[in-house]
Amino acid sequence: MISLKNGEKITKSFDAKSKLGNGILYITNLGIVFEAKMKGLILELPFTILRTFEAKKKNILLLSWDEPDKSQRFSLECKVEHAKAVENEIQLANQEFASKTSDF
Repeated sequence: MISLKNGEKITKSFDAKSKLGNGILYITNLGIVFEAKMKGLILELPFTILRTFEAKKKNILLLSWDEPDKSQRFSLECKVEHAKAVENEIQLANQEFASKTSDF
C-alpha cells in the first residue's frame, strides 16, 4: 500500500494498466499516484504539476504533467474500466485541492 503524506487521503482507487505495468491508480486530495503491482510506487503526480487529464476513449485515460525544473511535458496513458468516471474523480479532487490552496 502507498505511504500517504501528512494530510493526504485517498478519495478513490481504480485498477489500471500502463506501460509501467498493471497496478492501481489512486486519486487523492493532493494528486494522483500510480502503484504498480509487485513494484511499489511508480508515479506520483501532485496537482501542482498535473497539466491535463482526459478520457481519450471509454477505457483510456491520458495524464500529462510538467516535471519541476524541466521544460518538457510528460504523459502516461492508462487503461481503466471507465475512463470518464476516473476523469470526473480527478476533476473533483483537483477542484477541492484548488479551493483549499486558494484559501491561504
